[in-house]
Amino acid sequence: MFEEESKERCPDCSQPLTFVRTKSHERRWYCYSCEKYLDNFAEAASTKELSARLDALSGLQVIDSHGVILGRVRKAIPNEHGDIKALVMSVDKEQFKTILDERELPREVELGHTKIGAVGDVVILSDVFSPRALAPPRPQPVESIGPRACAQCGEPVLSGARHCIRCGASVELGNCPGCGTINPLEARFCKNCGGRMPAVQAVPLRP
Repeated sequence: MFEEESKERCPDCSQPLTFVRTKSHERRWYCYSCEKYLDNFAEAASTKELSARLDALSGLQVIDSHGVILGRVRKAIPNEHGDIKALVMSVDKEQFKTILDERELPREVELGHTKIGAVGDVVILSDVFSPRALAPPRPQPVESIGPRACAQCGEPVLSGARHCIRCGASVELGNCPGCGTINPLEARFCKNCGGRMPAVQAVPLRP
């Protein structure tokens, strides 16, 4: 049989491997120190290379399609073919961390390969990142002192009523369009994020 020197090393003893060509023309790695063949060395080397490539993605900055800096890659998850299946992102943007905390969601978000637009010095997502789409907001109790009053005319709101009995305006609770927090209908600004609430429209009473 013929032998070729190699710079590859045995994963068990770290000694140089020899590429052996047998009389039957088979090519096999052999470690003289361990006195054994390493037929799965190429597969192990490929796995090691894949692991190093995925580890290199850790710490890369993640930006969505609108250029908003979201956070950094925590780790990469491979699929069975060695490609990127998903990236786990650690959210750093304070506004998004607040929304995730309100929904009792972890600050590490898994991004599937369909959401990854490009990978280079940074990771660019293929779309706008929206933490509100991950889960609905948690219901929050409405703090009120005394009976509620209609935001349009000031008439006391009857228990269980959906509209004011005087002017017809809706008296149901509304969600903030910015962060989804439930606010009393008479609120002009969201109690959580300070965003402006939509104006209340009165429904004219039928004669």
